[in-house]
Order: sequence, then structure tokens, then C-alpha cells
Amino acid sequence: VMQKDFVLHYQPQVDIETGRIVAVEGLVRWESEDSGTILPGDFIPLAEETGLIGEIGEWVLREGCRQMKEWKDMGLPPRRVALNLSARQFGDKNFLETIVRVLADTGLEGNALELEITESQVMRQTEGVILLLNKIADMGIHIAIDDFGTGYSSLSYLKRLPIQKLKIDQSFIR
Repeated sequence: VMQKDFVLHYQPQVDIETGRIVAVEGLVRWESEDSGTILPGDFIPLAEETGLIGEIGEWVLREGCRQMKEWKDMGLPPRRVALNLSARQFGDKNFLETIVRVLADTGLEGNALELEITESQVMRQTEGVILLLNKIADMGIHIAIDDFGTGYSSLSYLKRLPIQKLKIDQSFIR
């Protein structure tokens, strides 16, 4: 799989009161010549199993930051790009260095980036996760918990995390 086979689609996040686009979420898709567009649920588990997720994840981080910097330089309004992290990326001991390098290479400020991790990723981890999340937050990067309500989060545990956003899973709302 080559990086040219991947593309990021951007979904706007809109302020419901003003109608303004305040952020965009980068959603990776695999554009296969044989099969057309392949959704993440169909290729991410395989990428994690084979170890390719690190390479794909870094490409997503780099491309999302590059695009956001380009939009900012053009004076366009989204203030932040939100990107999903896989459990494998989040567990990589060099992940923090990767973030620092990508921000430096693209010239994007940390406060223009939001990283999304799932509730189950957060709950599976321990003090090391809190430490990592605090280091990420210290860089000005926003942190969102995705799929909230699908795991067993305790609110007292969540209060220990430097998170700015909870994305509530639709199954929890139902």
C-alpha cells in the first residue's frame, strides 16, 4: 500500500449558535484502484495487525497538519484540525517525538491540532497515558475522547485527564 492510495476527507465541525465552521475532522480513506473507496473500519484493523498503522497514522498526522497550515496561510476560518489516533500509535514510545517533528516540519502551531482517542483506549491504559496526554496538552494540542459511553469510564478518572471535548457515542444517546 502506497501513501498515494490514501486521502483525507475533511468533515466540518460547526458552531451551532453562529453557523461558523470552527474545526474540521480529517477522515482517512483508502482509494483502491480495484475496490474504490475503502472505509477505515475495513482497513484499520488490518493495518494495526500488520504494523502498517504507524506509517499510515504518521501520514494522516502530517497531511492533516500540512493542509491546516495551508488553510491558515490562506486566511480560511477553521481554527483546528481533529485527527483520530489508533491504539497502536498512542502506544508507540516515539509518538510524542513524531508529533513534535510533524508540527515543526509543517509549521503548524499545537493549538491548531486536536487529537482524538477512543474512550476504550484511555480506559485500557494507566498512569503512562495520563502523563502522555499531559505532555501533549502542554504543547497546546487539544485532546478529545471519541466514542464516549461505549466503555466504562469513571467521571473521576476523566477529571484527571487534560481533555477539552467528549464526543458522545450514538449508542449511549439511544
